[in-house]
Amino acid sequence: MNSLYRLTLPPLALLAASAAAQQPEPTSAADSALHLSRTLGISLEEAEARMRLADRLAVFQLRVRSDPDFAGLYLEHEPKPQAVVLFKGDAAAKLQRYVGDDAFVARSVDYSLADLTAAETEAKDAFQAAGLALVGTERDIEANRVLLHVVDDAAAKAAIAAGRLKLSPAVVLDVVGDDSIPRPQTLGAVTHFPQARDPSGAAMRALFTGTLFVKDGCLRVGSEAGESRLVLWPSSARLSEEGGKLVVRDGAAGRTLAVGSAVSLSGGGTTEPPPPGYLLEGIPRACTGPYWIAAKGW
Repeated sequence: MNSLYRLTLPPLALLAASAAAQQPEPTSAADSALHLSRTLGISLEEAEARMRLADRLAVFQLRVRSDPDFAGLYLEHEPKPQAVVLFKGDAAAKLQRYVGDDAFVARSVDYSLADLTAAETEAKDAFQAAGLALVGTERDIEANRVLLHVVDDAAAKAAIAAGRLKLSPAVVLDVVGDDSIPRPQTLGAVTHFPQARDPSGAAMRALFTGTLFVKDGCLRVGSEAGESRLVLWPSSARLSEEGGKLVVRDGAAGRTLAVGSAVSLSGGGTTEPPPPGYLLEGIPRACTGPYWIAAKGW
């Protein structure tokens, strides 16, 4: 798992941060702290301190997200734990409007979240108008840019040179391989596999424990006889069969989860369905919420 816990990359990451700030977590704080301790190789006490900072960051995000100059935030673990808050313009002065805590540090960038959102929408429309293939898009908060994922950037560069494709300086062409393009997956009893359309590096720090099981063709986590959540998988997840067992393998970290076994999934919970276009394919009516947004690398 990466050392940065970004909270605002995809639309659902912001939603999950809000849910984490407003609702009790589906697992104990002790379990979450232990998971973070093992993941980062730090003491349990330090993990608990970082969790408290992450909670404060989620609450802070609810306060600052309506600021027109707000450009995102993330929790940085190295060289020391701190909440990095991005603003367009004079970030230090703008951060002081909200908090004077030295655990929060300001960083000035060129584009606000609103600017990135507009650039992303314009890029999608421009690619469509030019008849060019676009695998997906991703807002890279730390880089303060929008990544345009393409299999081959030669056609896009030629269209830019010819004046047929005009893109904002806030966007960057990112070449990906064919194998990184998620496609609808089915295997065995799993007939629907809700999965993010775009590559994503978002990681949320909540933890959900329970049994991974199939119901109505979809994978859920929780109790088969009680409460459970429909899993929304990251773009790096792959269904496979290993040793006669159905498993979900994460292409980013190589970890596997066996269907029918007890698992721990990092991510974030929400009762709201994903926004249009977030998933590779629609969710069938039989597979209902609430939802668990599994983080890349889980």
